[in-house]
Amino acid sequence: MPGNARTPRVRLHFACYALAIATTVVTTGRCFEGGAGLAAQAAGFLLVAAAVLWRLWTTLFITGRKDTELVREGPYAACRHPLYLGSVVAAAGIGLTTRSLTLCLALPLAIGAFAAVAARREDAALAAAHGAAWRAYRDATPAFRPAWRRMGLPETVNVPPAIYRKAFLDAASFLLLWLLVLLAETLRAGGAWQPMLRLP
Repeated sequence: MPGNARTPRVRLHFACYALAIATTVVTTGRCFEGGAGLAAQAAGFLLVAAAVLWRLWTTLFITGRKDTELVREGPYAACRHPLYLGSVVAAAGIGLTTRSLTLCLALPLAIGAFAAVAARREDAALAAAHGAAWRAYRDATPAFRPAWRRMGLPETVNVPPAIYRKAFLDAASFLLLWLLVLLAETLRAGGAWQPMLRLP
């Protein structure tokens, strides 16, 4: 999608994460405490790290080609929207890091809803641009649930360094969000301020 079409979606994503951080700051009453809380935060880190690596890997195949070609290689052979899948996995990880069951459910659901809307728009654009080739790809490839056995690799992939650097920063921003949520949750749990609301 063109950059200006992506801007509202990016803003909505980060508004959602900003709300999650603010909610972490002002609420108490966590569902996951003690060892369960530590396990939730560790699992959250693993999910965010996996999402970052997945998004970087996916970017190798799409960067510089998304608006001109029907990409069907690598992760795009396994599912049609692997970048959005990575975003939902990262949201689940950030939700777990809050140790709140409410945020664990709400954050990936919200990001998933944004991703579903964006995916439908991209599918419509690809259908208009590539016609029968896209319809064959759609019929053979799931939208989000990867068919791992379909993921073949080309011999080479050309990636413009300047564009990939931007993609690296985009993927790494999920780690920054994870750190901010972890910091907010740690300070809140340590009594740095008095929360105003209870949120399980």
